[in-house]
Amino acid sequence: MKYFIPLLIFSLFSCSEEKKTTETDSNKNGIEDPYTPEAFIGKHKAKVTVLGTFHFDNPGMDSYKHQFPFDILMEKRQKELNDLLFALEEYNPTKIMVEISRITGDSVLNRNYQEYLKGNFDISEKRSETFQIAFKLAERLGHKRIYATDTERLKWFGADMADDYDEEQYLKSLGQWEKFNRYDYFGASRFQDSLKSVLPLKQHLSFLNAPANRLKNHQGYLTELVLVGAGDLYNGADATARWYQRNLRIFSNTYDFIDLDQEERVLLIYGSGHVYTLKQFFQDSHDFEYVEINDYLNNHTE
Repeated sequence: MKYFIPLLIFSLFSCSEEKKTTETDSNKNGIEDPYTPEAFIGKHKAKVTVLGTFHFDNPGMDSYKHQFPFDILMEKRQKELNDLLFALEEYNPTKIMVEISRITGDSVLNRNYQEYLKGNFDISEKRSETFQIAFKLAERLGHKRIYATDTERLKWFGADMADDYDEEQYLKSLGQWEKFNRYDYFGASRFQDSLKSVLPLKQHLSFLNAPANRLKNHQGYLTELVLVGAGDLYNGADATARWYQRNLRIFSNTYDFIDLDQEERVLLIYGSGHVYTLKQFFQDSHDFEYVEINDYLNNHTE
């Protein structure tokens, strides 16, 4: 223990010196750089958060196919949805953005929303989170429109795969099968899927949006998918790049819609797999301040 205190002091001193050196290096000769991000932003940064969710209407477009039942239209689930909406109201978004293509879907989305506000578009039998969360929340907050910020689905693999493409055989032929299966991502996805049938909605979404679970979800791209075809077709790396490309397009649409002269509070409602990557983009941009959605999901009690 007697060696620990001097070592700690040395460590703190070293960190202090490193910080001083960094500050000195960035301000050599006493010259101040006028071209910093602070010189270019508007009056405000936009606060932004992403509610990562599972798809209430289960379109079956993900590699993992949902196996456990969930019906948002059940009376019990509608009460849980109401609790979720109260929590999201506390965040008080000025703009709500959803997982619908901006180019092909925004006009239809907002035509339906306008008819919904007039009582002419019935969502009582529509299970999508766009209708059940976005429409209802936007109405409560008095929003005049909702924003479609997704892009058209991109071709998943860069290479054209044969009709009889067998991923297992292909990976084995390249000696990649064992490494590809180091982690049981299917089991992890199945476990997360099972929670929606036993947990209240807000608690389940809080689990999906916990930082550790977001990271685990994201790591599947970089420890499994990216490996496919390395040294050959690179179809896994290309698919991973397309995932980043899609999220960059979502980010660019969000950026395009915000007004830096206003105090924006943006809420994106997207599949939980998007959250880790989108958060990275928002945090790395000087024009956004990222807010953790669990600050509201965990603290709110109706």
